[in-house]
Amino acid sequence: MSTSTYTEELARFTTELTIDDIPEDVRQVARLHLLDALGVALAATTTDFGAAIHDAGQQLGHGRDSTVIGFGTRLPAASAALVNGALIHGLDFDDTHIGAIHHATAPALAAMLAVAEAEQASGEDALVAYIIGLELGCRLAGAVPGELHDRGFHPTGIMGTFAAVAVAGRLRGLAPAALVRAFGLAGSQAAGVLEIKESWLKRLHPGWAAHSGIAATAMGAAGFVGPRTILEGEHGLYQSHVGRVPSRSELGLDSLGSVWMAADIALKPYPCCHFTHAFVDAALDLRAELSARGIELDQIERIEAPTSERLFHTVVEPREAKIAPRTTYDALFSVQYTSALALATGRVDLAAFYDEPFDDPTVLATAAKVTCPVDTESDFPKRFPGELILHIADGSVLRKRVWASRGTPDNPLSTEEVLAKFRSTAGRALSSDGAEAVVEKVLNLDELPTVAELVPVAQA
Repeated sequence: MSTSTYTEELARFTTELTIDDIPEDVRQVARLHLLDALGVALAATTTDFGAAIHDAGQQLGHGRDSTVIGFGTRLPAASAALVNGALIHGLDFDDTHIGAIHHATAPALAAMLAVAEAEQASGEDALVAYIIGLELGCRLAGAVPGELHDRGFHPTGIMGTFAAVAVAGRLRGLAPAALVRAFGLAGSQAAGVLEIKESWLKRLHPGWAAHSGIAATAMGAAGFVGPRTILEGEHGLYQSHVGRVPSRSELGLDSLGSVWMAADIALKPYPCCHFTHAFVDAALDLRAELSARGIELDQIERIEAPTSERLFHTVVEPREAKIAPRTTYDALFSVQYTSALALATGRVDLAAFYDEPFDDPTVLATAAKVTCPVDTESDFPKRFPGELILHIADGSVLRKRVWASRGTPDNPLSTEEVLAKFRSTAGRALSSDGAEAVVEKVLNLDELPTVAELVPVAQA
């Protein structure tokens, strides 16, 4: 039985992993997720929150370590990571590990791009560090599935901080003891309270995680001591945040390097909360069936959308805001609105949430018909299922249940679909030639002599 602390085992994995230890299929998943995230970040540079976080990052200090995606601004590594993490996650279009409910790429990639550029790391070293960040973030969040959300915490903001430490520590060549110090310090910097309301708070979480992880790594490298038991201690992160400490098996410590959670991260086909995606899939299928049967939307008398009770506070309530959104977050986090949007328009895309008002009378009338009873069959958080039951005026009922939404491991997007999404998102900030140059660089990341060759290409 191991006598090492959890962070000591994570530190060993972080320092010892080699590119040859990582199966090629895991590397390819990582490249595609990296590309997907760059596209989403580029699209976010055209938004008001993107402009605001970029301005804030410049106010935090001056330096030329690292480049901000899209803007091309040079900042200290921690500040660049702060901005990039917020850009990657800000549109709620970035990836998610379903079982962990963790946006894996945003904090790991934000830290990787910033530190790899500052350290002049090779593409291969950067890819290994990024995959380590994906793996550790997913394991730390997946050990307590849904439990952080239940208490009002965002796993990405909290566990992403540890992922960023692993990424930054690996790229800076920290010894295991220094990494343990950094992990310990990161535990007191990890933050992700989900009191969002009308704010932009959630968009900040991965960027702050990356920023904090880089700061903790600097302190650990300098010899500043952090607690070895930050994860499992009686006052440690798990006990303080969820009221229990997961076992070694729940953390998957014995399967590090043999089972790859990074290979099971889901990509998003729709720019809204992942909890709503199965409902959108169901709505799009039912829209086609309605058309085939010649049934008009106004012939639907009521719509049931059974939802896991644990998700009511996130994507169902308060009902008034969810059926008639006043803010983008109201719409993004609404089973009722996203289902109605898909049924009424047949598209759930960036334009629907960021370019167009939330006042389409057909969409709002359809959303008002949606009720969300408790889904007694849901296996959340193992999966994020969704079901729509349409009650038609003639007494007929149409029903569609989706257990695994598009983009999840059980129903993955093809490489062609990932590339198409990237071209669409990046196209908000880049020319088509510019976008193709990014594709070429990312898909051959391992061969780049320095990551500095990648980052400037991914600029508007």
